[in-house]
Amino acid sequence: MKKLRWLTLIIGILCTACNKGFDRLLEEREYEDTTGVTGRQPKILFLVIDGARGESVRNVPANHLQSLGDNAIYSWNSLSDTISLTSTGWADLLTGVRKEKHGVVKSDFSDNKLSQYPVFFKYIKARIPGFRIAAYSASDSLGKMLITDADVNRTFGGDDDATEQAILEELKTDTAGLVFGQFSQVATAGKAYGYDASIPEYKAAILKVDEYIGNIMNALRQRRNYSQESWLVVVTSATGGPHVLTSDEDDGTILSNPKVNTFTIFYSPRYMPNFIDRPYTGNRYTGKSVRLYGKTAGDAVYADISQGKEDLNLGKTNEVTIALKIKKNKTIYGDYSYTYPNIIGNNLSLDWWKNTGWSMSLETNAWGVHYGQAGAGFNMVTGANIADGKWHDLTAVFLNRDNKRFIRLFTDGNFNTEQEITSYGNFDNGSPVTLGWVPGNVVDDNRWLNANITEIRFWRAALPDSVIRTYVCAEELPSSHPYRDYLIGYWPCRDGFGGVFKDQTEYQHDFVIHGAYQWDDFNDLMCPSTATNLAQLVPQPVDVARQILNWLQIAADTKWELDGRVWVTSYTSI
Repeated sequence: MKKLRWLTLIIGILCTACNKGFDRLLEEREYEDTTGVTGRQPKILFLVIDGARGESVRNVPANHLQSLGDNAIYSWNSLSDTISLTSTGWADLLTGVRKEKHGVVKSDFSDNKLSQYPVFFKYIKARIPGFRIAAYSASDSLGKMLITDADVNRTFGGDDDATEQAILEELKTDTAGLVFGQFSQVATAGKAYGYDASIPEYKAAILKVDEYIGNIMNALRQRRNYSQESWLVVVTSATGGPHVLTSDEDDGTILSNPKVNTFTIFYSPRYMPNFIDRPYTGNRYTGKSVRLYGKTAGDAVYADISQGKEDLNLGKTNEVTIALKIKKNKTIYGDYSYTYPNIIGNNLSLDWWKNTGWSMSLETNAWGVHYGQAGAGFNMVTGANIADGKWHDLTAVFLNRDNKRFIRLFTDGNFNTEQEITSYGNFDNGSPVTLGWVPGNVVDDNRWLNANITEIRFWRAALPDSVIRTYVCAEELPSSHPYRDYLIGYWPCRDGFGGVFKDQTEYQHDFVIHGAYQWDDFNDLMCPSTATNLAQLVPQPVDVARQILNWLQIAADTKWELDGRVWVTSYTSI
């Protein structure tokens, strides 16, 4: 009986403890239900404006298009395919693969591979069978030759007004899922008058289509179920159009090809703005310089220092940094490949294995430094490729470390390589320090220099990597440079007149110019981007399919072999 009372007591205590746990429930209050935000039905509005150069759309300005940038990933410098064919641009946009796969490289779409690489509408239908896709094209060839797997596919014989009205009517349909529209009047005006915002007819065509965009966006926002829908709006152009740029606008890269200059807008009211600016391609470098060139002593333009050359000796253990800016010009064969012509050095023959000395030189498409001892052989260390006709900053550092001597090379501030040179001893030979032509160039047509050289800097110190990187692309040596007091020679070589390159240091060892020289104006890029493919830094037509599939939460199958990428940004809300 006593055991029963104890058992009853224990059960009562436990029950009391259990009831106490429910006292910790959240108090009743109103909470905001955010699940409906992520549960909204994803939909797409996809508009293509043929022939609309991105920079022209920006410069007009097209106000309705530009207003989308407040909630968009966007760029005025996206790039279409380099063959600049409208049919190829359409295929890139609608298949998500490049011409090497879809095979659309002719205006008549012949010999294509669209059966293997179809319009991405097919992938949507395979994953979401009931998803409504409607396509309205001003161009008949687009709708008839390319678009497939759409519930509606109508064309309008080049009538943009009719195309706009059809899109507006489609947006009144509750089941609209992906609405595609294409306008052609901007391309028509560009072909007839020119593709620049300064041309009245082209500008008027852009503004007219911009008006369509405003009307279409208003209709989209007035949809009965708009608050329960999640729309991605894509507006882009398939190609740009030809236009002559000024020298200040042309950086010599694909970004300065008006035919492939397009614009891309990925808009959602949930997007934070993400402006994809024109990628950095280098600093603009201007002034006057002398072109150093020549095959023989009789026709060469070169420069040297005879008086006071001893101050520039490298010796056996001197720590020295030699830097300069150079722009390779094309060889007589039309390329930038050279066979070891001297840029600067004291080795007055290209038979290095017979001579003591050093020479910073061009090596095929790159550059490097040769060094050697008479009778003991020579060696070389090679820097980076500079075969693009733009200004590059080259730096060679001779330094001592752990009782050894090394040479380190940098191109545009980027470290290239290091090599030990201890066993080669003293490189001094009593010869002048020479810019450009030296005897021996006649051995090969590519062994003579054809280049412009400026900003030659000679330090009696081994500059640290961090200092080289910080000051490498400056137009001129700043007075704040931490190693300015170590300079034993500084020749801007942009004097603009006279027969010498004046030394700006206290040593005043001027380079004397020889031959029929002249001072020429230049306006070029310096330290260009090292990106191997600038196109990868901005949107391309093949990206659109991936962006849309991602929005619809359709994972891209590797079998589709899509070439594009997905661009991302932050969201204003979940």
